[in-house]
Amino acid sequence: MGKPMIMGRKTFESFPSPLPGRRHIVLTRDPHWQADGAEVAHSVDQALKLAAAEHVAVIGGAEIFALMLPKADRIELTEVHAAPDGDAIVPPFEDEWVETAREEYSADGERPAYSFVTLERRTA
Repeated sequence: MGKPMIMGRKTFESFPSPLPGRRHIVLTRDPHWQADGAEVAHSVDQALKLAAAEHVAVIGGAEIFALMLPKADRIELTEVHAAPDGDAIVPPFEDEWVETAREEYSADGERPAYSFVTLERRTA
């Protein structure tokens, strides 16, 4: 809550409406795209400049994650312990990342078990 979020157009369009309490910065190649509740950026640097915050949440999709990863120093990851059908997979994080925290949550009814994991970029 409260942090600006950077996302791709498809991620933004998957919401029924903008999420309350957060800025929605949409990174898109389409120079004409706009939507109520969205601030539009056309480059990583422009999105970060719009965010103008120490901490920014990058919430998807896969291409946006890949573009932003080189600039990240921490990843807050939710691991859902299920294998749903889908077409996007986050690849494993390389050796430059170290797990610094993990919270495990059990399955509850229809909701699968999940973990909140914090990864931090290794320093030399």
